[in-house]
Amino acid sequence: MDKIFNYFNWFSTDVQSEHSLEVTKNAIYDMKDADDSLSEKAQKDQNSSPAVVDRRTVMLYEKKFRDKFSKIGNLHQKCPYCSQGYKSLHVGEKKCLNCKKTFIVQKRVQDMGTVAFKQEDKTRFEVQWKAVSGSKKFKFYLQKEYAYIQKQLEKQGKRNLKQNDIMHAVIDAYAKNSISVGYYQLYSSFMFYKAELLRSEQRFAEALNYYFYVHFLHSNGVDNQANFTPVTGMNEELKARISELLDLGDLQTKKIQELFNYALLSLNKFAPEALSVSMHKSYSLLIKEFKDFDAAKEGYKPMRSFVLYTKAS
Repeated sequence: MDKIFNYFNWFSTDVQSEHSLEVTKNAIYDMKDADDSLSEKAQKDQNSSPAVVDRRTVMLYEKKFRDKFSKIGNLHQKCPYCSQGYKSLHVGEKKCLNCKKTFIVQKRVQDMGTVAFKQEDKTRFEVQWKAVSGSKKFKFYLQKEYAYIQKQLEKQGKRNLKQNDIMHAVIDAYAKNSISVGYYQLYSSFMFYKAELLRSEQRFAEALNYYFYVHFLHSNGVDNQANFTPVTGMNEELKARISELLDLGDLQTKKIQELFNYALLSLNKFAPEALSVSMHKSYSLLIKEFKDFDAAKEGYKPMRSFVLYTKAS
């Protein structure tokens, strides 16, 4: 009975924490001069035997996102209702001279082409833009290390490297270093930038995995003293990112536990006994944060019909 009370008491606490998602220049240099005692604790906190998980879960969700991210509109300067051509390239609402219907001309995010689409597709069109726009780019503070990582990738036989390829390798290297020396909050920030990079590449299910992982780390109250403390407040920027992807996939948090579990099982570097908040509690907190969001997606539910039975006299 005490365990049940403690569980609900944890959620009733009014602890608020705005975890920083920024990676500062000082944080990078402080990480390199970390205390040996933090490094020793970090080694004990790390999970020595990560779980092997079935990747088909994330592949299934990636397909759902691709279906929702399909291109909307036509590039042929034609009315989306009757296919009558128009000449003006100005974006905004237009009225077809033939069928008299109003349609919209905008640049679409997939290829930046100027397209014409129907009024009823406007909400979905805007959701697609939100899903990839405004990604925060990771700043390279140590240019020599960046150049070194680029050379290492080239030595491994990787050719025609794009900047994103190098960015992934840099973030992975910095994240590995920060966790090994006990800078857990900095590690959490690197994971956020990893998610941002994946989102900009339109790899939405993978990005959502990393956002979920950052939420898990935040709910464990990660800090740069290699400590974990239960926290119920959610970072607003992180919440916005998650909601944008949930909108794109038309997903509810209470129905995607398999993806949440996959994210933590595949990404979590810490031993369960080192953490303050379990995977189950973190998921419950996520549902609590998105309660109104989930309810809005359920829409209107009609009352169930019923029949009154009376005993025949």
